[in-house]
Amino acid sequence: MLNDAQKDFIDKNYLHIPDIDQLTRSLFKDDSLDGRNKEGKAVASYMLEKGYGYKTKVHKKVAKITLTDDQKNLITEYAMDDLNSLQIAQLIFQDRNVKNLSMEQRTVSDFLKTNSPDFIKPSFDKEMEKDLYCPPKSDVKVIKKINDHAQADIGPDISNLKKSEKDCVENLKKCLSSPRFVSLMNTYNNEDAVLFESEFIRAIWNKPDLTVDEVNLYINVCVDYINLKTIQKNMEKLNAMFDSCEDQTEMSVKLAEILKAKSAEYHQCEQRQESLIKKLNGDRAVRMKNREGQFASVLNIVQSFQEFEERQRMIDIAEKQKILVENEADRLESMDSWKARVMGLRREDVI
Repeated sequence: MLNDAQKDFIDKNYLHIPDIDQLTRSLFKDDSLDGRNKEGKAVASYMLEKGYGYKTKVHKKVAKITLTDDQKNLITEYAMDDLNSLQIAQLIFQDRNVKNLSMEQRTVSDFLKTNSPDFIKPSFDKEMEKDLYCPPKSDVKVIKKINDHAQADIGPDISNLKKSEKDCVENLKKCLSSPRFVSLMNTYNNEDAVLFESEFIRAIWNKPDLTVDEVNLYINVCVDYINLKTIQKNMEKLNAMFDSCEDQTEMSVKLAEILKAKSAEYHQCEQRQESLIKKLNGDRAVRMKNREGQFASVLNIVQSFQEFEERQRMIDIAEKQKILVENEADRLESMDSWKARVMGLRREDVI
């Protein structure tokens, strides 16, 4: 308990020393004290009794927010448009300054953990459920996908394919069976899965020389195709909401901020995709150029060898012709009739 002198000290100094820790230390002349000691608690109790305000490091607990049914419905609707908990909280509690990790944002986040659209979506009929993706195992199926998605014109007879086409088919079959590609295919709905697979096939089917890392980068590029589609869809919904609440100033401001964030996200996704494609094309171009140089060296060797063989063959032919001429000359020289004619003797003269 405080004595009268201590109470009088508090009465005279609480306005100048509003911090409870500092006031306790000044009162008892002990720098080791603070509001958690019995002395500090005694000071705090007296100030509360007198109605004096004071500062403390202890944060006041924020009152828990109870959502109304209308707010729950709005949260669910906004979540189905892929807005995050902070954006939803800013739209639901327009009369407050909602920040990240605020009570409003945490309340929305807690609600979504058990009431997100993934939990409340109506179950689809068996016919509408998405089957797990099964990579094609046969060359015929792979060729059909290439022709369908890349508008190529190969096959369908495997035996008539060129070696380069067979290499492309075999490599694509391996890529479509890669764990990461299959896993992503199973996370998308039917529409997005078709887009993801078709863009992936179009991008790599005629590049059998890709490394594993490059294949993964092409998967990232195709993931961004889906992200761009999703962001664009969200922006269209937000624009529609913005048009419908032009007379509500606060709502319009909040929607404008979210639209700006979505637009920035869209452009970042575009830039990331463009950078990946540029890197992939550049790296492959360098590799192909180096390979052409290797091929050119081998070709020069082959050509030189062929030229040497041709020269050697011509020399052999000339040598053989020379031998034939010499043999014929020897044969003629051994003929008496040939000698007589050469010397100008006729048969009549000899007889």
